[in-house]
Amino acid sequence: MTQKLKGITLIESMLVLVVAISIIMLALKLYVPYKLGRDAFLLKYNVDMIFQAMQNYYYANCARLALAPSNNPSNPFPVNISTTLTGYLDPNWRPMHPLIDRAFGSSGYALQFNGVSLSGRRKENFCYYFTNTGQTSPACASLSNDDAIVYLWVAQVVVQVRDTRTTLALKGLTDADCALTNYSASSAADCSAGVTSGNPAYLVWQRLPSFASPRMNSGLGGSGTTVKQFNLQYTNDSLAELVNATYAGSHYYLCGG
Repeated sequence: MTQKLKGITLIESMLVLVVAISIIMLALKLYVPYKLGRDAFLLKYNVDMIFQAMQNYYYANCARLALAPSNNPSNPFPVNISTTLTGYLDPNWRPMHPLIDRAFGSSGYALQFNGVSLSGRRKENFCYYFTNTGQTSPACASLSNDDAIVYLWVAQVVVQVRDTRTTLALKGLTDADCALTNYSASSAADCSAGVTSGNPAYLVWQRLPSFASPRMNSGLGGSGTTVKQFNLQYTNDSLAELVNATYAGSHYYLCGG
């Protein structure tokens, strides 16, 4: 009587191993982009929270305190997460992130305000007529304001990416304004020199304080500074400036960023 042997052949064992390895490789292939996307979302969240804190700091200091022209602030104006933004940054914010070099900047983030000023661009001619003051006909005046200066501050955040092979992918995933191969600390990053190939080391975000919310980003963001300067100069009481000695001569337009 013949006895049957139980077990699997060598070919069957190899097939099982091939299937198992294929499943593992597929899982790894799916996990790598998933992890990059998850980490990119966390980085974008951290940057957005920093911009919100910088917005709060800006409006608290733009008129009379640290960023006021009367205090001669440095330009660029450096911002330290641990000291400058104390009381402005959400206490739930955590600086640790696997994609960036924590030895760079302040807890891995280099923050600053870049000052932008505009002067000698406005000239107004207008007429006024107040019957309750005894005027019998309109009076006209001119307000050149050649010496008036508009001061704006653009918030900037820069990070150094640990694995530069992923920098360009992260730029798109995090809505960064540009990627740079080189960056000098405490300098205004020039996004016109941003690269679109290779392995750049730095990601840069730049926003006006009033555009700190990520929901306010658009393809027209580059024109924001010009629009703010225009609005600051033309949405004001020209007559009050003309007749009030406080505004005679040089004066500033502040907190319009």
